[in-house]
Amino acid sequence: MASSSRAADASGVTRKLILLAIAVVLFVALYTGVWFYAASWIKDRVERELAASARGMHSAACSDLSVRGYPFRIGVFCDSVAIDDRPSGLSATFGALRSAAQVYRPGHAVFELDGPAQVRVTPDLVFDADWDLMHASAVAWTDGLDRFSAAYDGLKGKLNMPSEGLSVGIAAAHGEKHVRQSGDALDVAASLDALSLDIDGKALPPMNVAADLTIADAAKWLTAEGPPPNLPLGTSAELRTLSFDLGAGQTLALSGPVTVGDDGTVSGALDLTIEGITAWRDRVSELFPQAAKTAKRVAEAVKVLSGGQERAVVKVNIRQGTVYLGLFPVAEIPPL
Repeated sequence: MASSSRAADASGVTRKLILLAIAVVLFVALYTGVWFYAASWIKDRVERELAASARGMHSAACSDLSVRGYPFRIGVFCDSVAIDDRPSGLSATFGALRSAAQVYRPGHAVFELDGPAQVRVTPDLVFDADWDLMHASAVAWTDGLDRFSAAYDGLKGKLNMPSEGLSVGIAAAHGEKHVRQSGDALDVAASLDALSLDIDGKALPPMNVAADLTIADAAKWLTAEGPPPNLPLGTSAELRTLSFDLGAGQTLALSGPVTVGDDGTVSGALDLTIEGITAWRDRVSELFPQAAKTAKRVAEAVKVLSGGQERAVVKVNIRQGTVYLGLFPVAEIPPL
């Protein structure tokens, strides 16, 4: 009796293992079928969207499109990427694009984008760039992006605009940009580490740049509606900080509300904190020789307000493009 009971128990365990194995095989087969069906659907959908965009005013292209990542990820891959925004006269080309999202969290994707890149804006502005590594992440819902972040290392580029006699080399050791919806507003933060500029063969020492601001009523820019065609006209922002650091304690920071009117004129009430007034005067004069007189005039006015010290905290008012220190106009900002 004991022997037959043990045999029955063993037979029951065997049947359960067989059933479990069959269930696992069926699940894997079903999951595989669903994954490849989803990949095919995504590929077809992207191809249709790209084909439709080619007939519109805002087009995008992805060469050798494929969908990869089985078994646990899914993402779009392109050998090269191109965009063309006809109303603004902007077009751009990039290297290979790789993307991936976890199958259980398809709304959160990560990307890598290779250089080189070229951005062109009519009539003759061209920006050529390359980088060591660029990666990004995005969280999206059915109505568009919720937030987006990008970071890159080893950026090198050159900006040319022959009609203005402009040629600027740009390099940065590291850069980041973060954008997210905040109610109806849009939070934006960006930074550039060791930013170096080369203007007409004149190389300037590197500096660190950072910006943090909130743009009012701009959350919709990340939805299907997109940003307005006349950007940045009619925008209003709260500048938490815009800082420049030359090193050796030479810093400049601005904060406060800023608006751009429908006519492109800038207005605002900013707090300016500056360390090393003379060094900043010399840097601006070196960077923009045509603005040397303005830089000298502003530096003298700031020094007067600071009691002759190299550090100052002053109020900068901008009214319809005219910059005031105290009661005195010191510079003009042309319409954007």
